[in-house]
Amino acid sequence: MRRFSIVFAAFFLLLGTAGVNAETLKIGSLPAADSIILHVAADEGLFAEQGLDVEIIPFQSALELGAAMRAGELAGHFGDLLNVLMQNERGARQAVIAVTTRSSPVQRCFALAVSPEKAGELKSLMEMKGAQTAMSGATIIEYLLWRMLEQKKLPEDWLTMQEVRQIPVRLQMLLGGMTDSALLPEPLATMVESKGARSVWDDTGLNEPLAVIALSARYLRQDVAEPFRRALRKAARRIEAAPEQYRALMVEKGLLPKAAADYTMIRFDLFGAPDGMPPLPSREEMARVETWMLSRGLIKTAPAYADVVFP
Repeated sequence: MRRFSIVFAAFFLLLGTAGVNAETLKIGSLPAADSIILHVAADEGLFAEQGLDVEIIPFQSALELGAAMRAGELAGHFGDLLNVLMQNERGARQAVIAVTTRSSPVQRCFALAVSPEKAGELKSLMEMKGAQTAMSGATIIEYLLWRMLEQKKLPEDWLTMQEVRQIPVRLQMLLGGMTDSALLPEPLATMVESKGARSVWDDTGLNEPLAVIALSARYLRQDVAEPFRRALRKAARRIEAAPEQYRALMVEKGLLPKAAADYTMIRFDLFGAPDGMPPLPSREEMARVETWMLSRGLIKTAPAYADVVFP
């Protein structure tokens, strides 16, 4: 009877694991350059090799993606730490399982670009007191603008912030001279430079986890998270081995504008980590983001580190 009970329990344990792995994991994604890692892992069967059925669901804004997470329509998403923390506080429990982009001295991720119209006049951040800057509040953009001013020891009112939620509108305003500057992610920063804009600051002097992949609480198990991470690592190696091939795929999927031909292809292995991926957010980095969000009223309490970063 004891032997039968052990076998019986093992059977149901395996059945439960198989049920999770057989389920289609819908992962929300945004049209960002580094989200290519998710598409490669899904399209080239790398998730399937790990026993996971993953479907990538595209979204055009973090607002829509967040709503889908809160409604329980997604198993996880590609986004940033701010989004993860805000969604957690609103009841969509989740945790970060991977970082896809981290600022590095050798890889620019964001840049403050001055419009072509003002490029000859505003040649440095120190010359931009009062300049208009198109941005999106309560996002990684606002956080990085704060980090930029903190790094340069400038007051928070150094720039005149213009709230422009949609990136395409921000881009048009910058190129059309309707704003003096805008903080843009790659590859858009490279694209506007090709059209006469001037970058006066970038994030290469920071060390920040900028884009992450998070799974909802239901899937925060090692038998789901680890296979997911293994597939991402394999995708990263493929992208780094054939950058031109995957640059073309990024254009095809709308992750890279054709005009950004000079974009330096993203790399994931710049940080010396054993798995060749950007490291997970540290406690110090989480604390910095949480302190800033608390000061802005974006969250009411700072969660425990273990509740938002899955080891």
